[in-house]
Amino acid sequence: MHGGGGGQPPYGAPETMQWQPEPKKRGKLIPLVAVLAVLAVVAGGGVFAYARLTGGGQPAAVLPGNSVAYARVDLNPSAGQKVAAVRFLLKFPSAKEKIGLTSDQDDLRQKLFDLIKKDAGDDLADVDFEKDVKPWLGDRAGVAAVPGTDGEKPDAIVAVEVKNEDEATKGLDKLFANEKDKPGRAFTDGYVLLSEKQSVVDAAVASSKESPLAENVKFKADMDALGEQGFVSFWADSKGLALASGERLTDEQRAALPNGSMAAALRFDAQYVELKGVANSDTSIKVNKSNAGDQIAKLPDTTAGAFALSDGATLVDTVWKQLEKSGAGLNLPELTKNFTSEYGLALPDDLKPLLGENLAIAIDKDSSNGPKIAARIKTDPAKAEQVVDKVLNLVRTRTPANIPLKKAKDAENLVISTDQEYADQVLKGGNLGQSENFKQAVPDTSGAVMVGYVDFEAIASLSKRINADKDYAALRSAGLTSRITDDGKGEFTLRVVAK
Repeated sequence: MHGGGGGQPPYGAPETMQWQPEPKKRGKLIPLVAVLAVLAVVAGGGVFAYARLTGGGQPAAVLPGNSVAYARVDLNPSAGQKVAAVRFLLKFPSAKEKIGLTSDQDDLRQKLFDLIKKDAGDDLADVDFEKDVKPWLGDRAGVAAVPGTDGEKPDAIVAVEVKNEDEATKGLDKLFANEKDKPGRAFTDGYVLLSEKQSVVDAAVASSKESPLAENVKFKADMDALGEQGFVSFWADSKGLALASGERLTDEQRAALPNGSMAAALRFDAQYVELKGVANSDTSIKVNKSNAGDQIAKLPDTTAGAFALSDGATLVDTVWKQLEKSGAGLNLPELTKNFTSEYGLALPDDLKPLLGENLAIAIDKDSSNGPKIAARIKTDPAKAEQVVDKVLNLVRTRTPANIPLKKAKDAENLVISTDQEYADQVLKGGNLGQSENFKQAVPDTSGAVMVGYVDFEAIASLSKRINADKDYAALRSAGLTSRITDDGKGEFTLRVVAK
């Protein structure tokens, strides 16, 4: 392994891991737009793959090891998985119409290129897929963000697999024929690298020879933990991305940024699509109990949507301590003192009984007498009820709102709801976890600290507009699970099931 592979530190929480190149006019970087359009179409259409990738190098092998964000797509996974992907898409009328799918024998590369060409208008009017693209275009492509040469924003580098460099040269020349400012270009190890500046491309080629992203210690560890990369995969080094973003950060703020990273893959089956991800941070995150799945499984069978959180009281303490150490310039003791004086709520202590050991929030499919929403909290019912009464009194005295809040409780649970009958029903419990729709969307809740669930068939009863949507009619259910696998390490799975 090359010595420079792991030198790029990660940062921040997963929600901060967003990077996009600054919007440019369409004509400047056709390949960048093409690759990103492919990713958007694939992700938006729900094409996911478990395919075992064989043969040929991945884009990460030719992109620089100091990359702070990366996305890759493989448009020709194993035959069986490709068939499953197309068959899944064929369940959705708009996918058939917009992508032009007709059968599982379709060439996805051509279908997606046709979409890109249509969107590009005159820019690609003279480009023919069969003559100008197919002879050289490989199956894989990737895009990476590297620290910018101007120190202000990351540079984008695209790597596209090529089968023939001579044909690729002719094809790319035609793609860029109408461009005044042509992007930089270089061939390396079966790929062509493209970026706005030739200097960026040249530096990327030289850097990847010495220290490719594929050998970056953090990247490799994340991809190994992720396992199957699927049809599309993503990775981000969070601290590196923040430091490369050009934001005005003080030395104290830079030092306070936590190290972290995440990776995710989109995979498919003929019946469902799935996003699987892993996340890492040097910030200690622990929970005492992890049975959010048990809590959500006890909800009524008529549940249309639900969310459950395990050991929220402990998580509040963890987040609060992180805020105190963040160096963000917040004087939490003073702020909370003022908040308590103004509103009568003590933070973070009053949040703890509201989240408790386990919290589940549900909405029922029956809305004939108004929406039925309830929260079931496994907690100290007396303490939680006191906080609820404080909040309700605050809302009623400071706003014109008249919230019809009802309660039900036993020795270790408090339920608050918009409807008394529903509150009693949620407290009594049900068998949501045994329903077929739930089991397909959430196949494994073991050790989950967070679980989400949506029954699309039940949701349809709440909205005439949704019920009339032809694509929505093809959906069955969706589920989200998140678990902590080790201190500072976690994983998540989002699955959408079709009929």
